[in-house]
Amino acid sequence: MAVLSDVDLKRILDDNDGIVILRRREKSITGVGYDLTIGFIRDAATGKIPETFTDEDNVSRYTLLAGHRYLVISKEFIYLSPQYMATLHSRGSYALKGIIVTSTTIDPNYAGCIAGSLFNCSPEDIHIKKDNQFATMVFHQLSTPTNLFLPLNERGNPMDTLETFHGRFSNIHSDACDAADTYHGQVRKAVEHEHSAAQKRIYQKAKESIRAIEESQSPAKENSLKGAPAQKDSRETAKENRKLVKITFLIGNGFDLNVGLKTSYSDFYAYYTKEYPDDFLAKKIEQDKDDWADLEWALGQSTKQTTPQRKNEFFDSEENLENALVEYLESEMKKLCLESSKTRLKAEGAVYSALTKFYKKSEVEDIEELKNIMENANNLTEYSFINFNFTNTLEQCLNTLGNRFPSLHFSSFKNETVLHIHGSICDKSVVVGVNDESQIANEDFRDNESKTLLIKSYINDSYKNTRVNDARTIIDSSDIICIFGMSLGITDRMWWQHIAKWLQQDCSHKLVIFTKKEKSKVSKGIGREEKRIRKKFFENGEIPLEIRPKLEEQIYVIVNAVIFPADLV
Repeated sequence: MAVLSDVDLKRILDDNDGIVILRRREKSITGVGYDLTIGFIRDAATGKIPETFTDEDNVSRYTLLAGHRYLVISKEFIYLSPQYMATLHSRGSYALKGIIVTSTTIDPNYAGCIAGSLFNCSPEDIHIKKDNQFATMVFHQLSTPTNLFLPLNERGNPMDTLETFHGRFSNIHSDACDAADTYHGQVRKAVEHEHSAAQKRIYQKAKESIRAIEESQSPAKENSLKGAPAQKDSRETAKENRKLVKITFLIGNGFDLNVGLKTSYSDFYAYYTKEYPDDFLAKKIEQDKDDWADLEWALGQSTKQTTPQRKNEFFDSEENLENALVEYLESEMKKLCLESSKTRLKAEGAVYSALTKFYKKSEVEDIEELKNIMENANNLTEYSFINFNFTNTLEQCLNTLGNRFPSLHFSSFKNETVLHIHGSICDKSVVVGVNDESQIANEDFRDNESKTLLIKSYINDSYKNTRVNDARTIIDSSDIICIFGMSLGITDRMWWQHIAKWLQQDCSHKLVIFTKKEKSKVSKGIGREEKRIRKKFFENGEIPLEIRPKLEEQIYVIVNAVIFPADLV
């Protein structure tokens, strides 16, 4: 571990190399760190702001009462990447006056203002400048970047300054805690865009560094082939310790159901058949609801009993069904409100835990390899989302994260964090259909015009969007794919086939399938469920029998894991 000088700190700040100091003053950079400025101060016993006066030099000063302790928060907003930590120390001028500054550590991955205490241990009142530096922050570079996140509180949120004050320390007046909450929230809001931009620059710098390291290793590989011993230098060691891991989540209707929305087909059918009782497809659903357990599959099969003369009626009804589906989902989405602090914090903690600790949700021993991949990433991870739902529930839950989790990085296509592969109710471009023409029972419905109304890939093409290609690009560039809330059904067979090919391309690729099994808490039942899901993926992915045993090692099935937000409505 090395202490950073002013030269080191200026270079790191200028090069976006892992430390951010927002609202900083250049004159506060010292030979061994940075002097933090008072942004907030309250008497810990009374919660009041210290009395102020203007001296003969027209300088505004606080009066710190003898024997009193003061809660103080920096004006600056700090972010430390996994490679850096910091310590807080008293300034010499304060120490000589009799002001004790609490010494503490600031962990890697921290983002926020810096809080501490000033204690006047002298027998007399002390006067300090209002806009003065109160402590020196010394920065340290870790020999190896940490793979640990900040500890979480009982709500699953990192214990940064803002979260700390929610603890309401008994020896700090509640008014001081409330005021500290407000101050820190205001600072976060003021620096939100600048902080986000700084995070992106740091992340991009890290990716470029890894790419340079990989390119620098190619000559070493050639020499090794010629018989020369490969030398392991510091850059190679850095490569081993820092590997970008790209994680993609495929999200299905189980996510919305988990949140508490009634988005199952059966719930929708109750609405559709009531609002459109005379509709062609509504009557079919009413005749035998069991056959419509999977809407899209049933849609293709229902063409079998439809004569060519009634084709127009069929497609008019399908349009009504899709309009009804949008109406119904819009009404359900109104039930989800993440404005209340309690619900928002619940969603925030659950999403953070799901993204960063999904691999810890299994009790089986073979999850160890997945765990090693994640921990070797040293927080250099990138998340992508392919949403098979029409709702924006996922986006709302992701938005609760804000900028409070600087170690999380999201890729995007066309400036959107979540790719809706089947469209969404927001843009009214929902895609309801089957996987291919073999799932259309009536051959009369397999003409080109009908395909653009019934087969998902054709429907997407008719909208002239690039969702399918974008999703394939995301999958192809992934290291780990997690499937949550999806039944692995045949109407999405094209995606299971594509993921199957992705698995075969690289033995380091890992697939994690989260599934839910009701009324079974014993390991025997859970084991059967794991085998059933694997078999279903193999069959719908059309994976040959001879290569299935090899792919088994790359697939993890996690049953009944508590992951992502639940019961938010």
